[in-house]
Amino acid sequence: MRYWLALCYAFCSFWLSAQPSSIYDFDIKHWTSADGLSSNSVRAISQDQQGYIWVGTSYGLNRFDGQQFVTYSSKTIRQLPSNAINQLLLDSSGYLWIGTKAGLAGVNPASLKFERFPVLSEVTSIVQVTEQEIWLAADNLFRVKQGKVSRIDLIKEPVVQLKKAGDYVWATTAHHLHRIGPDNKVLTISLPHQLQQHPIYDLLWTGRSLHLASESGYFHLNENMQLEVCPEPHTDSSPVYTLFRDSRGNDWVSSYNSLYYRQTKGQWQRINSDELSSSPWFSDVFEDNEQNIWLASFSEGLFRASPGNIRRVTGQGQQDAIVRSVRYSATHQGLLIATQNSVGLLNPELKFQPWLNEQQLQNRNVYDFAEFRQQIWLGTDKGLLSFSPATARLQHPFAELADTQLRVVQASRAGGLWVGGATGLFHYDGRQLKAAAFNAQLESNFVTVIEDTEPGLYVGTTGGLYWYAQQKLTRVGVGTSLYGAYITGVLTLPDARLVVSTLDDGLFVRSKAGFWRQFSSSTGLPQEPVVSLWFDAKTDLLWASSLKGIFRVKSAELDGPDTQPPPFEQILTPYDRQLGAAPGRCCNGSGHSKVALWQDQLWYPSLKGLVAVPLNLKSLSDKTLKPLLQSVQGHQVYLIQPDQSRLVLALSDRNISLYYSALEFRKANEVEFRYRLNGFDQQWQYAGQRREAIYTNLPPGTYSFELQARYSGQSWSADQQQHLELVVPRLFNETLVYQGLWLLLVLLMLYGVAWLWRRKTLQHQQELSKLVRQRTSELQSSNERLYELNDQLQQLTHKDALTGLRNRRFLFEQLPKDAEQYQQNRETLLLQGKCMALLHLDLDHFKQINDIHGNSVGDAVLQQVSALLLRESRGADYVVRYAGEQFVLVLRDVQQNAVADYARQWNQKLASHLFQTPDGQALTLTCSIGYACFPLDLLGGQLISWEISLQLAEIAGKRVKLSGRNGNACLSFDAQVDAFEFEDAGHIEQLVEKLLADGMAWFELYSYRP
Repeated sequence: MRYWLALCYAFCSFWLSAQPSSIYDFDIKHWTSADGLSSNSVRAISQDQQGYIWVGTSYGLNRFDGQQFVTYSSKTIRQLPSNAINQLLLDSSGYLWIGTKAGLAGVNPASLKFERFPVLSEVTSIVQVTEQEIWLAADNLFRVKQGKVSRIDLIKEPVVQLKKAGDYVWATTAHHLHRIGPDNKVLTISLPHQLQQHPIYDLLWTGRSLHLASESGYFHLNENMQLEVCPEPHTDSSPVYTLFRDSRGNDWVSSYNSLYYRQTKGQWQRINSDELSSSPWFSDVFEDNEQNIWLASFSEGLFRASPGNIRRVTGQGQQDAIVRSVRYSATHQGLLIATQNSVGLLNPELKFQPWLNEQQLQNRNVYDFAEFRQQIWLGTDKGLLSFSPATARLQHPFAELADTQLRVVQASRAGGLWVGGATGLFHYDGRQLKAAAFNAQLESNFVTVIEDTEPGLYVGTTGGLYWYAQQKLTRVGVGTSLYGAYITGVLTLPDARLVVSTLDDGLFVRSKAGFWRQFSSSTGLPQEPVVSLWFDAKTDLLWASSLKGIFRVKSAELDGPDTQPPPFEQILTPYDRQLGAAPGRCCNGSGHSKVALWQDQLWYPSLKGLVAVPLNLKSLSDKTLKPLLQSVQGHQVYLIQPDQSRLVLALSDRNISLYYSALEFRKANEVEFRYRLNGFDQQWQYAGQRREAIYTNLPPGTYSFELQARYSGQSWSADQQQHLELVVPRLFNETLVYQGLWLLLVLLMLYGVAWLWRRKTLQHQQELSKLVRQRTSELQSSNERLYELNDQLQQLTHKDALTGLRNRRFLFEQLPKDAEQYQQNRETLLLQGKCMALLHLDLDHFKQINDIHGNSVGDAVLQQVSALLLRESRGADYVVRYAGEQFVLVLRDVQQNAVADYARQWNQKLASHLFQTPDGQALTLTCSIGYACFPLDLLGGQLISWEISLQLAEIAGKRVKLSGRNGNACLSFDAQVDAFEFEDAGHIEQLVEKLLADGMAWFELYSYRP
């Protein structure tokens, strides 16, 4: 009988560890745009043959390796019709089809070569019908075969959703459900009235029936080929967005603000927004090749739900999910559980049988259990209780322990019970309770843990650890941090080593030779404080729990060198999160009953039920991690194909970066890398989690780049290695032939120089005296001629002598040419919105600078203003010193609507510039700018006289001066002003004054204020 019971337990344990029994057993991970995702609005998920996860969002396509997102958008990939991705499908050949808001695209995930197909409408669904044929739903039904797109005329209306089921293809439109057979026969079913009013979001074929997700709820097709509402998982008609059945046969249904999950023939379970800490509003559900479930949220990013290492169990009928203590009962073949307000038994069917309620416990917290004489003994914060399950009788046997906080109730090897707590250690032999003889010797009387061994007794207290043997009490850990530590657990290993956990000082291990080694957060301990210990002799694994999680380590690793911490493996971390549970506190047992072994699983109390971990849980380090080389980047980017083993770089690439990865979606933060470039590196380069190797100034030659990946705590292995042969070609100037040619050329040049030098020396001596006389005569005549030319040049030059700018003479010669050239190209320039613009710039209060600082400072400032105008003007424009402190900027071929902004920029540039005086002072200047365009559209024709445009710019500049300076202005005219009125250029100012007075002209004035 025991054999069959053990076999049953083993089978149950294997099944429970192989498949989550509840939606709450899935570990959950969440990524958003803050993690590199292109958008929080995720619409589609797929996985390529290499293992990368592809994520389609509203703002681009993403490739994900577990750690980093690489985004592809229409800005970088011209073949992508739109950034709004609706559908992703990986066909049987490994090609990824991309349905977007604006059409269809595809990509080869290995080469990252994108392709666009001639479908111009929104793609809402894609299915593979045969190995060579893809169907897609858009404004019509299309097929893609051998790269060619054609329309399928079997359905005459826009198709919304498609689903391949056996030999049939199901298609939905606004009013019908169509079934298309292999012989192209179409069975049409009218949609119910409520489905015709709202869109259909998804189709699911379960092997027997077709299910529909719609805005009106969850429907299925019955045996009579009629669509009817599914009564489960929800009874209302709220929208359903996604239907999915995973490889285990479990069903996933995404509804508005709810996610439903059901195991095969099980009950529906629901996750809401409070349990997910986010809105469970999912547009797609996908299962990868490692049975991870990926959830695409409409607004909250990307979620991954993985079968967890642990289960959270709340017994059927258990009212309170918070568990304080747990202990295995061999008598009752179950777990003794103490919650906040009850005590009971969890049987093998995971049903909770309550024994004591809150009223009977009288607000006591149970810290420990023990079985003795067919009774359950309970150590509480208010004394010791005994309970008989047979008679349901509860007793308070010892008045001297009343109101005493007891942490330990444990069977004694010699018979009876050990009882420890705030007043010391006691022993009950079945007749009387006796205080331990050494209580008075304890520095702290608060006993927290007992380890009863054959040689003696370990007593842990809040003030240190003691050893009692042969009626002698000895302090343990003298000279170490263990002295005076708060002891939470003591464990003796089969080889006589001692392991001690503490509340504030980490974990201590005493070797067989008596040497202590301490592990804390600074020496590799992953979690603190350690509150429980368990040792599995079969696997040599030491299990430990904390308030934040669970970890384990091979006990043999605890004897390693002090310089290298042992490879602790975290089973449950503070950051691990399960569906329905927030990350954080895990194993909150407050007494001695913090862990129990049952059904080949370790059970820990937590704030949300019991945490069950399979004892034979496969280690993460047992998994083979395959690194991937993604690309090499120099002056160009080299994509590395999956089967590529050799790469020849371009001649110019000597500085390169190698990018690599390893696909791990559950524990990506525990993946580490190291690399080595054989022929260049002397040793391995440890990269940690960095995924880039950089090399500069590589000499020519052939190298071998080796990359290894591992999980934290795992040994480096050649089985987890990738190799790429890199060839750096030699440049021609690095060859021996090139170097020999240069050497020969240098020798010839030296010989030639020597020969010429000897010949020239002789000629030079003969002609030197003659040349001196001739040069002296020529120099005198040249000087006289130079003086004459300088005088003429000063009169004819177009440059201003002080500033180096073009002068007024140049302006009056060049402007007619520019005006004539504009007239020749007038029609083209007018169509482009271009014109000529004249900016008259007058420095404000410049006379004060001359009066205060002197003319030399004024000249220096004018030179600096000129340099600023030259430096900041466009290449096609020119600057003229018009008169004194007045300048004219001629803008050629400028957009007419940009002239005003250009004038404002000059106000800003001049006002923000500091002008240096010769004595080191800094001055600031402002300017008044008047500008006018040529030609100017007026009634009866265009103003084509550049002289009038220049006068209008001067008049506008005067207006700025009158308005307070430091600004710009231009004259604008009413559409009724006739160009004929401007023929008399001598009375422009009077004409402008008249037009201003009549309201037919106005100034567009801008005052610059920084």
